[in-house]
Amino acid sequence: MDKDKIKIKLERHKWPDEVENEKRQKSKLWKTLLIVGISLAIGFTFGSVLSPQTVTEPNSNIARFERVYNRLLSNWYFKNDMEDPASQLIENAINGMIDYNGDIHTSYMTLEESEQFASSIDMSFVGIGVEYFADENLITRVFKDSPAERAGILAGDIMIAADGVRFEGLDADEDIRELILGEVGTVVKITVKRLGEVITLDVVRDHINALTWGEMIDDTTGYVEISSFGQNLKAATELYLKDFKTQGAKNLIIDFRDNGGGYLDAINDLSELFFEAGTTVYFEQFTDGNEVEYQVRPHNGDIYTYDKIVILVNGNTASASEVFTLALQSNLGSVIVGDVTYGKGTVQTQVQDGVDSSFLKYTFAKWFSPDKTNIHQTGITPDYQVVLPDIFYETYPVLEENESFGYDTVHDSIAYVQKGLSFLGYHTGRTDGYFDSNTRAAILNFKNDVELTTGDVIDHDTIASVYSAVIKEWSHNKKIHDVQYQKALEVIHN
Repeated sequence: MDKDKIKIKLERHKWPDEVENEKRQKSKLWKTLLIVGISLAIGFTFGSVLSPQTVTEPNSNIARFERVYNRLLSNWYFKNDMEDPASQLIENAINGMIDYNGDIHTSYMTLEESEQFASSIDMSFVGIGVEYFADENLITRVFKDSPAERAGILAGDIMIAADGVRFEGLDADEDIRELILGEVGTVVKITVKRLGEVITLDVVRDHINALTWGEMIDDTTGYVEISSFGQNLKAATELYLKDFKTQGAKNLIIDFRDNGGGYLDAINDLSELFFEAGTTVYFEQFTDGNEVEYQVRPHNGDIYTYDKIVILVNGNTASASEVFTLALQSNLGSVIVGDVTYGKGTVQTQVQDGVDSSFLKYTFAKWFSPDKTNIHQTGITPDYQVVLPDIFYETYPVLEENESFGYDTVHDSIAYVQKGLSFLGYHTGRTDGYFDSNTRAAILNFKNDVELTTGDVIDHDTIASVYSAVIKEWSHNKKIHDVQYQKALEVIHN
């Protein structure tokens, strides 16, 4: 769909809460992490992923279950529709216990799903470590200490070839990606155009830490975007904080938008960069009512201090990122800007079955902020609530190939297109999903500009084109359209 920005998709495993709430979910800010590398599934989570515990002792009080199971296995007519009825009935029983217990963050995973889940939190990739736009192959970000940075690739470079194969006419999502991907330690020759000069650089592919990216945005302000609380987050973040310190940063903007959480250990590690030893970061409360207070551990590392810290959040800021947001607010008086956060105030762990290697991820505690606030199912209300253009809160509508809507009809897809065209400057009328004459004129003008010849109707191609245009405009002019970011700067400088 997105023809304008090359992305290695971070496909999130749909946990029960996401499946149940999919139609109500707000679509994410499409700040896609475009590491040329291998990506794995990710889902909202937060918790201490402990060393796998082995469960071997069976529960003896299951006689009633065994009677039902044996009866179905022996006499149930439809068992023959199952490839392995004995295993499938057990699997269904386990899923039933999990799906109907009222806890949407408890789940049962295969070994493969668990490995994907853990890898996705760490955001570990193999590649060169750049983000770029597909249309121009324009590099917009080079990650610190990445192969691309070490090779001398710069933001603003335009990639034109890899290993002598020119990118012109190639598919960005498949062909170009295939040329750049490879094994750790292998070399890819990347040819770039820089201010009219053509340069070829040898880039040694390596693991990419994509948890953090940052830059100085003015003489006194650093900006750091933290995407997940994975392993090595402290090291990834400190690379940028050290750089900011060298450049004289007095203020910091931390962007937790779309950060769905991660590991407790990552919170504890990251805390060492901001708080003195002994500072309370959060509390855990267990099922028996007992509490544990988590404080910053004694350490010899640098603590980075700022006159002002502003935190950007949105409806996808969840779990670990909510913990850290409240820790910064409670201990340092940091200011929060954006949308109300997701509201996940529970902690999960996972245990491994010693027989079939499956994993049970379950809630074992609630967490509380340093002032004993729990935000489960309510979220954090920012100090400054700032909303983005309407299109960024819309779910992408999926239409069948032969489905379309025209004048004098009403549909969610019409509202989506209206809001998208409003953001792009084509439409100033209604955005409630009714297809009126103003909507028709806006659609025709837009299609003329993008050379889309599907008439004055909204169909699958229209929606895809609007989506692509919105992402391109946002990506190219984010600092103009991102009013939350603008408010953060205003707070910093006022």
